[in-house]
Amino acid sequence: MRPPTLALYGKSRQDSNLSGIMKFMAEARKMGFGLLCHEKFASYLSGFQDCKGLIPPVFSGVPDAGVAISFGGDGTFLRTARRLGNSGIPIAGVNTGNLGYLAHFSLEEVSALLEGVKSGTLKVQPRKLIEVEGASIPDDFLCCALNEIAVLKDDTASMINVHVDLDGFFLADYRADGLIVSTATGSTAYNLSVGGPILQPELDCMVIAPVAPHSLTLRPIVVAGDSVLRLTVASRSGSYRLSVDGYSVTMKEEACIMLKAAPYAVNLLSPCDDTFASSLREKLLWGRN
Repeated sequence: MRPPTLALYGKSRQDSNLSGIMKFMAEARKMGFGLLCHEKFASYLSGFQDCKGLIPPVFSGVPDAGVAISFGGDGTFLRTARRLGNSGIPIAGVNTGNLGYLAHFSLEEVSALLEGVKSGTLKVQPRKLIEVEGASIPDDFLCCALNEIAVLKDDTASMINVHVDLDGFFLADYRADGLIVSTATGSTAYNLSVGGPILQPELDCMVIAPVAPHSLTLRPIVVAGDSVLRLTVASRSGSYRLSVDGYSVTMKEEACIMLKAAPYAVNLLSPCDDTFASSLREKLLWGRN
């Protein structure tokens, strides 16, 4: 059976990885894979003489492909997931960035990646997302997060107050620089930097973690994945920032938002021998002097 078509995504400013990316394309073609290249990644590659004539057919929107390949770090992976939306196309991340919690392969492992895609032996991990709803959110704004949704103070040194209802009942008023609601996948992202817990990414839950809270008793908490959160923000500036996986928009303080589980998941591809424990040891350098 013919191998699936691969849709290629990637970040710019990775000139030192160019030879490895081109080697991946050459090996994929040799193994019979069809290749497509996202328009932004193709535009970046076209700036190099060595890539002339070797760039695959270009696409925009959701591609007609069986697997997506993301060259970069976690930010590139998140952008790839955003562009694929609810298509269900699995994503394999090739880490050419820094930590790369979501990108499980290196450029040195592309042969194993291609063999795994061709044989269908890679592990598929469905990762849950959080969806945000609100009447004041622009129609073209990203509303589903693989990592986290955050409300943050906007252009002022003053704290904001975030009133949170959990499943219709009052939970707390968070006076802080902001509030993060993360998925289990996103527990090693922004949530980790503010002292939130590390969670096994397959767990069906959300973490509520304040950013620099006024009261030290307001600690991060874990709630069920089917919880519904209602957030209302008060701010001296009259506005706040709503951030969804790093994409943000200014909201008026009276604009409340609802957070809940998204109706679809992102399918992440990883090696069969990849485990949560081994990933933590590798990424967080546990046990190393």
